[in-house]
Amino acid sequence: MRTATDSALVPFITRAAARLCPHLNAGPMVFLTTTFPLYGVHGTVYGLGVDGVKVVAQPDGPPPYGHQNMTTFLTSQMIRRLKSFTVVDLDELLKELAAHAA
Repeated sequence: MRTATDSALVPFITRAAARLCPHLNAGPMVFLTTTFPLYGVHGTVYGLGVDGVKVVAQPDGPPPYGHQNMTTFLTSQMIRRLKSFTVVDLDELLKELAAHAA
């Protein structure tokens, strides 16, 4: 399984995202993992044209690290591969985290 990484690793941002994002349902789930190697990136490939820098391509899928276009790629999100994970309810996780922080 692949996932895009962002700032949702911070608990208060996770709560806000769960409440405000129209793509998340009322009971969002969290994938807990101890291994999540980098796979590739989402973004846009740029190149130099007669009039300066221009968009060359916007790949449908994430090209893996090491791809020939990485040197001219503007990344919007990193993609990680989840090898082994546990699915947990967001509210349960936040309660556990609060209990351990106290």
